Amino acid sequence: MLFQPKKFSAKCSTSLDQIPKDGFRLTFDSSESPKIESLTPAGGFYARALFKEMKRSDTVPEAGTVVEDWPDFEQRGFMLDISRNRVPTMAWLKELIDSLARLRYNEFQLYSEHTFAYRDHKIIWQDASPFKAADIREIDAYCLDRHIELVPNQNTFGHMERWIKFAPYSHLAECPNGFEHAHTGVMPHGLTLCPSPESVAFVDSLFEELLPNFSSGRVNVGGDEPIELGLGRSKDRVAAEGRQKVYLDYLNEIFALAKKHGRRPMAWADVILEDPSVVSQLSKDITPVIWGYEADFPFAEQCPIFQEAGFSGNFYVAPGVGTWFSFGGRMDVARSNIALAAQEGKRNGANGLLLTAWGDEGYHQPWPALLPGLVMGAQATWGGEQVGDNLPVHIDTNFYQGSGAKHGQAICDLGEIDGMLPQPRLFESF
Repeated sequence: MLFQPKKFSAKCSTSLDQIPKDGFRLTFDSSESPKIESLTPAGGFYARALFKEMKRSDTVPEAGTVVEDWPDFEQRGFMLDISRNRVPTMAWLKELIDSLARLRYNEFQLYSEHTFAYRDHKIIWQDASPFKAADIREIDAYCLDRHIELVPNQNTFGHMERWIKFAPYSHLAECPNGFEHAHTGVMPHGLTLCPSPESVAFVDSLFEELLPNFSSGRVNVGGDEPIELGLGRSKDRVAAEGRQKVYLDYLNEIFALAKKHGRRPMAWADVILEDPSVVSQLSKDITPVIWGYEADFPFAEQCPIFQEAGFSGNFYVAPGVGTWFSFGGRMDVARSNIALAAQEGKRNGANGLLLTAWGDEGYHQPWPALLPGLVMGAQATWGGEQVGDNLPVHIDTNFYQGSGAKHGQAICDLGEIDGMLPQPRLFESF
């Protein structure tokens, strides 16, 4: 059983309002069905699913038993990259959402740079199989029916090369004529928007069209890795004021746009953490997301920075499934990374864990490579088992229901291969 309940007892040990959000109580008496109590509809949904699993596995407790369970994180999210040359079909996406519901995730994000069909920007998405507004509304409703919040995720600063490589948008670029990239050499076009009024107006127009398709009151504005900031049009300003100030001034304008459109912004925290002293200056109505994907990423050092700055209960940790730049994933790294993020996030007051699945350099990995990470994310955010326990069984149970196939072990074996090979650099398969 993936979710081993936290408490079995002969009587209620706590009042219902002391059980964390989405928790629940099952009271078994002489009747066939237990009494189900929860403070949220999602809690009742999880309770009914647990009872069905108990019946299926013949583990229904004896009469007089009280079962209580609750999550370790209020927000249990999964983010799927849909901008690196693979956009899922609607049918597959619904299968994924059904699986997320079984695994008790309550948040889903589709990371987008250019894969929404903006009305006036066809040149950007015409070869990218984008989601249309009606698709997003359909996905949103499908998620809501399964107690999952579909949070919009549109990058607004770095990783905008799929826009600014086209002439109609090059005027928005920090480096319209390209720049020297530390890892890949000369880039013929920029990757990052210039922190200018024109860029702010551009993002505003994107939000105006995108956000009404989501019922969520939040938006992830991205903001990570503005690689060439200060190398082009903002060079003089960065020299005079500092890169961090220029970055934060622009990001605060993007936050203001999100609020104007009635959304609470969240953003990646990598650039913010380049100078931890500025964290206390951030508005407390934004949600920082600490991302890191190594087995030994310094969550233990970074999480307390936000807790001490007053963000306890309002920041996320974001580990990864470890599949990008690979064919089968790096399960050893993912296991340690997810467990560490959950441990330090919980210890330091994070209210959310956002498991990320990226597709850098074109998504070489097949979809099933995601599955070990999805199970480990569920184990990390709800508890009941150690992260990584019984993965083959849980993969077969949760993703191949009724098929009779035994795919879980093969998927896990494939995910272990990278650990046996030389690693040319982090996040890259031999």
